Amino acid sequence: MKQSIFIIFVLLLAYTSTSQTWNQIGPEGGYFKEFTIHPNNPNIIFAGSDDGGGIWKSSDTGSTWVLTTSNFPNMTGWKIVFDLNSPNVIYGCDLYGRYGALKSIDGGSSWTLINSGLNSTYDRMVSGIAVKTSDTLFISTGESDSSIPVRAGNGVYRSYDSGLTWIPAGLQGETIPSIGMNDFGTIFAGSENNGLYYSNDNGATWLTHPQIPVIGTIFEIQSDSNVLLVASSEGVFLSTNWGINFSNTGLVGEFNFDACIHKTSPNIELFSSTLTGLKRYSSATLSWTPVLGSFFTDQVVIGITSDGTNVYCGGFSNSPIVKSTDGGITWNDLPTSPTATEINDIYIDPSNSSRMIACLMGTYNYNGDYDRESIYETIDAGLNWTRKGPDAHALNITVNPLNSQEFYLGSFAQGVYKTTDNFNSFTQLSPNGVAVVDVIVSSEDTNVVIISEIDLIGFTVTIKRSSDGGAIFSNVASIIANRLAFNPNNNDTVYVATNNGLQISVDNGLTFVPWLLTGEDCLSLIIDDNDVYTGTADGKLFKVSNAVAIDISGGWSTPVEVKSIFTLGNDLYIGLNGAEKDTFMVLQGSIWHSLDDGGSWTDVTTNMTSTNIYGNNIIETDGSEIYIGTYGGGIFKSLGLNLDATLAEEYLQEVINISPNPADLTIEITTENEGISVESINFRNLMGQDVSSQIRLISNNSKLEYDISTLTKGTYFFEGYTSKGKKLTRKFIKN
Repeated sequence: MKQSIFIIFVLLLAYTSTSQTWNQIGPEGGYFKEFTIHPNNPNIIFAGSDDGGGIWKSSDTGSTWVLTTSNFPNMTGWKIVFDLNSPNVIYGCDLYGRYGALKSIDGGSSWTLINSGLNSTYDRMVSGIAVKTSDTLFISTGESDSSIPVRAGNGVYRSYDSGLTWIPAGLQGETIPSIGMNDFGTIFAGSENNGLYYSNDNGATWLTHPQIPVIGTIFEIQSDSNVLLVASSEGVFLSTNWGINFSNTGLVGEFNFDACIHKTSPNIELFSSTLTGLKRYSSATLSWTPVLGSFFTDQVVIGITSDGTNVYCGGFSNSPIVKSTDGGITWNDLPTSPTATEINDIYIDPSNSSRMIACLMGTYNYNGDYDRESIYETIDAGLNWTRKGPDAHALNITVNPLNSQEFYLGSFAQGVYKTTDNFNSFTQLSPNGVAVVDVIVSSEDTNVVIISEIDLIGFTVTIKRSSDGGAIFSNVASIIANRLAFNPNNNDTVYVATNNGLQISVDNGLTFVPWLLTGEDCLSLIIDDNDVYTGTADGKLFKVSNAVAIDISGGWSTPVEVKSIFTLGNDLYIGLNGAEKDTFMVLQGSIWHSLDDGGSWTDVTTNMTSTNIYGNNIIETDGSEIYIGTYGGGIFKSLGLNLDATLAEEYLQEVINISPNPADLTIEITTENEGISVESINFRNLMGQDVSSQIRLISNNSKLEYDISTLTKGTYFFEGYTSKGKKLTRKFIKN
């Protein structure tokens, strides 16, 4: 995918941007921070996805799921709370400041925004909600004032009108990650580094609870009758008298990010996440024991809930939800999970469009271990996905241009991996502690591999080059290289997008020198023929022709990262990212399309429910539809674009005909109106690479006949020019 595939998109002349719609195709899984079970119907469960995956509902105990917040793109379901007095009323909390809070009055079928009075981004960082009465609500705000980005919040807010308006209710200026309430209406607010607050007068005054340490962070507060649970970095505290007195049950110093009350009789049983898996507590033994199961081996659980029998868990590994139907003794993946995965890169096999590989973000543990496979593969166009590959956090994937079974996988903290058998086996080519930001392979000599490397231990940045397929790499430059690209027409030329403009090599990656756009933080890079396109961290898009850089940015809101560029001849697709930029940049990404090489732009995001395009160059095609990887929504596929069918009929009458198509050994090429100069003809594969040297001209009398027997099976493109200089392009299939 590192090369442009511009030939396909010459066929887009009749395409109307504003009509584009998208279909979410997987893979399943993601970061599930919150689970909430209906108070009267255990078949109904809501799952809230961290990082923009939305709020999902299942009416059959997790067998099938529906995204309920599709009208609120990139919604984070940090907390989901029922009004127990009216269970059709549900509240959703968005920690990242996009929306603040949502409310549903129809059981989650639809949602409305309720953030009046939450005026700043910090105010809208809603981390929890307590429903005292159907009219009187309290929200906490913030997660951490030392995180990057900062999510400090701004204390507690109160509503007396069911969430229509909010007013400050104390602790303003403090980070309050959690909030809860006991049966008598006492409100408890968990802080960062200031202990547990409580108020008996609706927030007019707050007192610090003397039995909870005023250090660390209080992540979770839950109550059930007289039992109150407070989970913090200083231990999991338990009260059996509505929060008057607490005892520390243990897990001091653990990452008790989420915890829940499983049972209150005959013994009190609790679950809590830790740095080394899920733990279970019983008041009968006064101790915590590990929960067994492959999912929990060295796994941080970030979301957990229980109704006393059914228990649901989500992990810090971009994975599907697991469920126990016997109170936490045995566990299984759900039949299906919501699609909220975070994707860093996509590869589509040019010879088999049903085969796709997606690189996963965040397949690591909180403590830095890498304990889950880093890719998903589908061989049936997204109907089913298989987890495979090395245990790593995948950043990018690059295929050998001449071997669709050989890949290089760049990872965060474990360097680069190589496989020669489609990840059935693989070899780590780098030491641990190294991030490989990008990998490129020469199409002229596939032994030449260039990588961009960051040493996370020594804090050095390097471009490295190998001439033996990755067995040995040598340092060639000390540059922060966000992206790398060979010139497809001349592999001696290599371009580099850096945090200080573009650099260039004219000796096949042996040496690099500054070239253009000094001072610009260039994040993305793609080559279309001899034109270079690069996007920046503050939302600018440049086209470089004949060593002249032209700003062709559109009307999108800035600053926002231009993370992904896809060239379409005169057409362009741009993927913008606002993820992980809360409090700094706009919080929504988008997809933009230009029909005239950046002269004008149209927002074609339309019905995408996750719009942040976080991965680099993560827009792909199978030759018919477009695929886009997102931050929190998996992969979206264009719906009914059908690139071949969009070609205008009058243009088709002038364009070449290829027969047979598909073909085995030879093809014949004719035109209806004009002749084609043999000297102008090229053949390219689906990656835009010239394969003309593999094709032999047999005859050029009344028609052109070519021997294609040496081509490998796949999709190819003929391109040529008429005597009047008109470029003609046509796709054909080699069997």
